[in-house]
Amino acid sequence: MQLSQSLQSGSHQGGAHTQFKEALKADLHKKVSKTVTERAGPSWDERMEKAVKGFRAKASASENEMKKNLAEAIEKGRSRKTSAPIRSASETPNQNAMLQKRKKEMHDLELQYREQLDNLRDKMEKREPLFRLSEVNAAFAMQHQRMQERKRQMIQDEHERWEHLRSVEHNASSRPLLIQDPTYKPPRKPTSASSPQKSTSGEEAAQKAMSMSTPAIFGGREEYEKDIKIREAVSTKWFQNTPWAKEVREIKERADNRKKLHEIQYPNKGDRHALTRNRLMHQLPAQVPAVY
Repeated sequence: MQLSQSLQSGSHQGGAHTQFKEALKADLHKKVSKTVTERAGPSWDERMEKAVKGFRAKASASENEMKKNLAEAIEKGRSRKTSAPIRSASETPNQNAMLQKRKKEMHDLELQYREQLDNLRDKMEKREPLFRLSEVNAAFAMQHQRMQERKRQMIQDEHERWEHLRSVEHNASSRPLLIQDPTYKPPRKPTSASSPQKSTSGEEAAQKAMSMSTPAIFGGREEYEKDIKIREAVSTKWFQNTPWAKEVREIKERADNRKKLHEIQYPNKGDRHALTRNRLMHQLPAQVPAVY
């Protein structure tokens, strides 16, 4: 329709083909402008104008509300009375009496505070200490007594343990060796009811005297009967001919005839840092000379 109107209006300006092209061009421009406007949305100026209108509307509403509140406040303030009513002398309070009453209350409070401070100071001066000197001394004495008692118990325990070890060693020294009698079985221990009381006989006294007369061996202890039995059993002829006795003699000879530590000649180890130094110089380990 628009195309036909444009053709009729522009018939006097040129040929039909030219008019058709101009009308089509104008129609295309309008459609493109309309499409771009719809897809791109409003421009910056349009959006800014819309935002300014919104802010102006909000500011106007807020301003009107503030003006209304201000007018109400002014009207409320003007409606109040601005002059005080006249008060008679009988109704006027006595300021001097009020001042004297306030002074009396302050004086009473001051006296009460001083009394409270005096009571607190007296209580602090007469308070009981947390620890009395006598109690502290008693605690130290009890601790010292407990220490002495514990020390006595430890000495008694050590004495009993040493006695037990001596009895174990004595019982072990009185047992025959397997090299002497492999079929030996120790006798059963007697019960507490049938066990006779220990008495120091003459034989035990003689053994004790003999053990005291022997020289101290094995780290300073006395020679036991077991040591004598072991020495006699090892010195027998049949034991000296056993492979174990021969091996023991060889071990003893090697230990007696070995070189002293300061007499041993150790080989030269060379440069011990050559491998590390060559690795730091980025050389292959296979090219590093042997250290030993």
